Amino acid sequence: MNLLRTVLAKKYFLRIFLWITFIILLIVSSFSALIYFNVERNVFKSEYKNSQKVLTQMKFNIDYLNAMIRNLTLSTYSNNDVKALMYLNDEETYEHLNVINKLNATIVGNNPFIKSIYIYNNHKKIYYSTYGDLYHKDDELVRTLKAYKTIPSLKAIVRRMEPEDRSKSESDSVLTYVMYETTDNENNMDGAIILNIKLDWLVDNIRTINQVDTSTHSELYILDDENRFIETDPTHSISDKPFARSLEESYEQSIAKTGTDKSGYFIKSKDGEKYTVSYIHLDNTGWTLLEAKPYNVAYANLKQLLDTIVLITIAIFAGAILITVSVSRGIYSPVRKLMEQTSSGLPANDSPRSGKRDEFSYLTEVYQRSRERLYEYDREATNNTAIMKLYFLRKLLLNSHSLNEDEFQEIVLGLNTELDKNKPFLIGVLRIDEYERFLQSKSMAERELLRFAVSNVTTELLSKSFVAQAVDMKDDSFTLLLNVGDRPEEEESLVGLLQEAQAYIQKHYQLSFTVAIGQKVHSYKEITEQYNETFANSSYRFVFGRQSIITPARIAEQRGAELEQVLEAESKFIDSVRRGDKAKADERLNGLIQRVGKLEYGEIRLVNMQIVHHLKKAVQELNQMRKEPITIHNKRMDRQLYEEETIEEFKRQLSDIVSSISSEGQEYGAKGNLVVVDTIQEIIESNYFDSSLGATVLSEMLRLSPYKLSKIAKEYFGMSIPEYINQYRLNKAVEWMENSKLSIQEIMRRVGVENESYFYKLFKAKFGMTPREYMARQTR
Repeated sequence: MNLLRTVLAKKYFLRIFLWITFIILLIVSSFSALIYFNVERNVFKSEYKNSQKVLTQMKFNIDYLNAMIRNLTLSTYSNNDVKALMYLNDEETYEHLNVINKLNATIVGNNPFIKSIYIYNNHKKIYYSTYGDLYHKDDELVRTLKAYKTIPSLKAIVRRMEPEDRSKSESDSVLTYVMYETTDNENNMDGAIILNIKLDWLVDNIRTINQVDTSTHSELYILDDENRFIETDPTHSISDKPFARSLEESYEQSIAKTGTDKSGYFIKSKDGEKYTVSYIHLDNTGWTLLEAKPYNVAYANLKQLLDTIVLITIAIFAGAILITVSVSRGIYSPVRKLMEQTSSGLPANDSPRSGKRDEFSYLTEVYQRSRERLYEYDREATNNTAIMKLYFLRKLLLNSHSLNEDEFQEIVLGLNTELDKNKPFLIGVLRIDEYERFLQSKSMAERELLRFAVSNVTTELLSKSFVAQAVDMKDDSFTLLLNVGDRPEEEESLVGLLQEAQAYIQKHYQLSFTVAIGQKVHSYKEITEQYNETFANSSYRFVFGRQSIITPARIAEQRGAELEQVLEAESKFIDSVRRGDKAKADERLNGLIQRVGKLEYGEIRLVNMQIVHHLKKAVQELNQMRKEPITIHNKRMDRQLYEEETIEEFKRQLSDIVSSISSEGQEYGAKGNLVVVDTIQEIIESNYFDSSLGATVLSEMLRLSPYKLSKIAKEYFGMSIPEYINQYRLNKAVEWMENSKLSIQEIMRRVGVENESYFYKLFKAKFGMTPREYMARQTR
């Protein structure tokens, strides 16, 4: 138990040991398997070559016997006495009938493989036979020959033949060779010599000549030219054997796969035993020889080789385990020493609990705790430094005029030791754009990180040319304090560095800020006044837009409008709104906003408030003259307008309000479009399955211009015609998915969508999942 507990405690050691053991086992097993399969492949190739040699010899012998029988048939046909009987029209004489006796005594008697010889006389429609009766009627032969459109000449025909003793039910298998010259219109031979060869004699001789060993349990099969088995044993039909039928199918698959039926092999199983089947094609007869040899007989030595390889593998693996233990201890030694050092350096109550983790998990936890403590110490020091800097800066910005030299020196050293109190100072104010969204969309940790990034990046970039310090004021602003010189190009350099800082923060943190730069201060007592002025100038972000750099010179250049002219333009704008003239109202709004942007910021706020007030008053006056009042939310008229950071956003809000007033003012004129809207909906509902349905088709049917049709769709549907058709088709597709078992392709066709990828894109955009995912969810 103690040994087991020790091993389990050293989990990393155990992991090393198991991995090395696994790798050794994998290498040894792979090498052994490689040897075995290589030997098996070579043995298989050798066996295949031997089988092909045997089959080739069989092919040669069969071709020899076939040639011999053909020659015998031809010589018999050429006999004049035979021909005389073949074409006899008169009554047979003794000499004619003696021809059969001579054939029986000479050819049949001297050739044991010949079962019988027929002489066919077409004039008399009879067969003279050496087998059975003189006038022999062989119905099986007649049926066999009738099956051919052209009767084969001098080619082996495999068939069944009735025994000489008609009382026996068993028939014999024979090879029939036919020799004739011509046939009549009914495909009857004009005269023929027919030799019937004993098939069993042929097969037995093939086995004897080629020395086929029956002890190997190999089986020989013959396929005819139509890939049907030739029955060689009347007592055991090949066609009734399941193995033979499957062998025929496997042979056809093999030649289809290899593309040739000349020779080859395949593997087949019979009653759970594997057979290696080799085959060769005989061109002269059209036959195919197949030899099925049991796999375990052909590869008996492979089993002994496999046992030997397994024993060697086990022996090598056992020795490797002993080496693995020693190697694992060497690898584990540094880890063990580190564990001892780490454990001894921690207090007992502060030591991490290892539980079921390994040594590295324990060391990682120790490191993580140490890192967290260092981070806490560093954050504590950083926070204290930031607090002190903010304290010194606020003290400087709020009452610089009341500070003496020593107090100012103390503040400067507290902010940045490189700041020189004897050089001119420059104040800058950074304002985070869209601060409300920044507060709502970011967590506390994210906000702190982004604030640090703005302060750090800006300070680093400004430090290229200036002694600078940025301090986070903990609201939407940062204060920059810089030492500058008297060179005129310094302001241009400062602007370039600030733009670089803005671009960097925007690219890497997706955050923008606006910068206001003050004027040079030669006396530290003027810092408070200059800070207040610069902070006020930062409000000109409303005019110049977000991520701008605001300087006193730029503000002076922008100003140029009289308040009275602006108020007059405002009055004309409100008057256009009252009359419901949207085009004129938009034109006057653009001119009004251009003039507002040229006022001082205080005047800008005053004019904005007056615009909103007069706009609300105009809406009230219009409502008094209407049956149905114009509805515009109060928040939109007050809060949203006053909270806009830029004048362009303020203008856009005003333009939207004017559009709402104008559209409701045109309500009665728009009622005529309701008929068009209803007609569009009816057409789409009736023809959504037509893939060609679109804005062009609807425009032609309704006789409306595409622009007018698009405007009506945008107004009543809130979307374009194609978008509305797609939404309707998607809703119909969902109905099919929920109420039918149709495939996605069929549903697409029924809702008029031809492109599958486009259908998937539309469906996922609307429902947040693919059609297949939606259907899978419905089936659950």
